[in-house]
Amino acid sequence: MVLQLSEAETNSFIKKVNFKKAGGLVPAIVQDTSNDNVLMQAFMNEEALKLTLTSGKMHFWSRSRGRLWLKGEESGHYSLMKNAVLDCDKDAILFKVQQIGPVCHTGEATCFNDPIIKEQENKLDARIVERIFEVILERIRNPTKESYVSNLTAKGEDAVLQKIGEETFELALAAKGNRSKEITHEVADLLFHILVLLAQKRFKLQGIFNEIERRHQVKTQKKGKIC
Repeated sequence: MVLQLSEAETNSFIKKVNFKKAGGLVPAIVQDTSNDNVLMQAFMNEEALKLTLTSGKMHFWSRSRGRLWLKGEESGHYSLMKNAVLDCDKDAILFKVQQIGPVCHTGEATCFNDPIIKEQENKLDARIVERIFEVILERIRNPTKESYVSNLTAKGEDAVLQKIGEETFELALAAKGNRSKEITHEVADLLFHILVLLAQKRFKLQGIFNEIERRHQVKTQKKGKIC
């Protein structure tokens, strides 16, 4: 979920930050929690930092335009704050976020996309599920006409449940026919619509993870023996 601080928590954090060193600004580095990629770097004044901490959406100070700006204010590609980490000198901040859509104005996933040496891309892992879940939550909180999730959830819970039933049936047919490519597609479809249902009901993925871990512990540890 998006991290939003209270006024007291916000003021406490801001007091730690050294704005004087760079004339009222601090560099803000943004990192994607779903894959650890560094997404962008910009600057914040005290007001931008306060807005970021209280709203949970990244705000910056534009030196060229001389004004505050919300990341995603035009594109809808918001950076949703999950954590904020001060460096040792208290004059730079690392923000860990769930990114909605590409972060760069060029359409690239990261603004750091011109390496001297081409590196192998990071392999995706299970954190992509949390990233997709955050996007779904955002489409429910701020619906748009172009969004599939917004349109589906607007029809109500029964519409979502119907899709889950359809995708489950299609997965069973693909598995019965041993069609590996279709199985992959149908599993992805089913998982996606389950995430939509959880988001619609305001469930937290952490609760699901905790239950899976609890069951794992019960099944693998029995009477002191590994099962």
